[in-house]
Amino acid sequence: MKLRPALFFAAALPLLGPLWTGCAHQDLAGPEVYSTYCARCHGESGKGKGDADSLILYPHLNLLTSPMVRSGDRAAVRRRIREGYGPMPGFGRRLDALEVERIVDFTLRLGRDMKTAKESP
Repeated sequence: MKLRPALFFAAALPLLGPLWTGCAHQDLAGPEVYSTYCARCHGESGKGKGDADSLILYPHLNLLTSPMVRSGDRAAVRRRIREGYGPMPGFGRRLDALEVERIVDFTLRLGRDMKTAKESP
């Protein structure tokens, strides 16, 4: 009789495998991670989302004018993403280190792209 739970578990294990795999952490590229976690407030292009009043109240919704992004300060951008600040929630518990780095890369690239666009004739 003690063998039945073991047999049940052995029979159920192949059925549970696909469920566990479906819950696995997805490996998303920088733009996809940004789009999933950041674009709701910062917009797809990083210029901020919402009306003019929200940009006045929260000027750093526009990442392209953020001093951290403009200076290329990786450590500050990383810390802000992980810990949050003011109305921005911290994502340190939701994102793994690689996802945070991908968002940092993408965010800093937005800032560089904007600088390049302004400098070109």
